Amino acid sequence: MPGSDRATRYTKTAIVLHWLIAVAVLGLIGWGWWMQAIPKNPVGPRVDAFNLHKSIGMTVLLLTLVRIGWRVRHPPPPFTPMPRWQAQLARAVHLLFYVCLIIQPLSGYLGSAFSGYPVRFFGVVLPAWAPKNDALKDALSVVHLVDSWVLVGALALHLAGTVKHALLERDGSFRRIWSWAPRTVGQSSGIAS
Repeated sequence: MPGSDRATRYTKTAIVLHWLIAVAVLGLIGWGWWMQAIPKNPVGPRVDAFNLHKSIGMTVLLLTLVRIGWRVRHPPPPFTPMPRWQAQLARAVHLLFYVCLIIQPLSGYLGSAFSGYPVRFFGVVLPAWAPKNDALKDALSVVHLVDSWVLVGALALHLAGTVKHALLERDGSFRRIWSWAPRTVGQSSGIAS
């Protein structure tokens, strides 16, 4: 990648982490809503679906922590020229993503830990450390549900921004995070007043 291109794009590590997390989160959202409709009897299919959801969710938490650590040491490239309010909104949405991607798996894991049932990570039973507590489990389930809707809202804003900048304005923004995006005219960085 030429030096000038490096300054306007995320690192390859950041790009891979972004897309791994994005695909996993989209899958988890669909899977999470779908698995609610699985009958409780027999318990096997429902338990298997929930355990897979939890395992992928915990993986997303780990990937998110790695992504945050990487971002601290490798700041993102500057935005393409845009009004200041759009840049501030983009920063706020990214921050909201990080908050949601920590709260969501933590609330799911903690809710499971207080459920009285074993928590499995891809079939491996994790050590039980929390006593059964229905009130805490229910409260964490509410946090998990509310955070899922906040996450969906942030995702909708992010996708709207992507469509606006990548498809309508074709200003080179998408090239920052998508290695295969073609070069476009006017990819200089900056924020308009």
